[in-house]
Amino acid sequence: MTLNRKQELLTLLKQSKEAINGQSLAEHFGVTRQIIVQDIALLRADGSQIISTNRGYIYKTSDDNSYAHRLFKVNHTVNNMEEELLAIVDNGGRIQNIMIDHPAYGEIQALLKLTCRRDVRHFLEQAASSDFRPLSELTNGVHYHLVEADSQQDLDYIEEALDNLGFLVKD
Repeated sequence: MTLNRKQELLTLLKQSKEAINGQSLAEHFGVTRQIIVQDIALLRADGSQIISTNRGYIYKTSDDNSYAHRLFKVNHTVNNMEEELLAIVDNGGRIQNIMIDHPAYGEIQALLKLTCRRDVRHFLEQAASSDFRPLSELTNGVHYHLVEADSQQDLDYIEEALDNLGFLVKD
């Protein structure tokens, strides 16, 4: 990777308020998407906090921990996925990931970074246009979401909404 492209790629990611997909970056720099994947790997090896999501790459800033977080344990079918995700984002939550506790493999997680209805719609469109099978299928619908919000009160609203939908699992 050229030093110039490396610096510009890092600057683009740091300045962006939303994820930037690999194809857009490839077109911007006039290289292939595979070159961008390699560039991202090199930047990570140099210590840059770059996260891959289903929407693209995000630079993780040091102030990302200034929000309230809560882990929600939920259970529902794939048919209720949209209802669950919208209940979270409509109440001020940002869905960081999905996790399952697999009996053989242990914890398995995938980053989601869903922050609004548009993100949820895009995620569901991607799922519908692929051979998608949710992680929660491996655990009979039981899964966890780490949710970030501006306040504990927002997290309480999310918990109440998930409970009212019958999705919240109380241990």
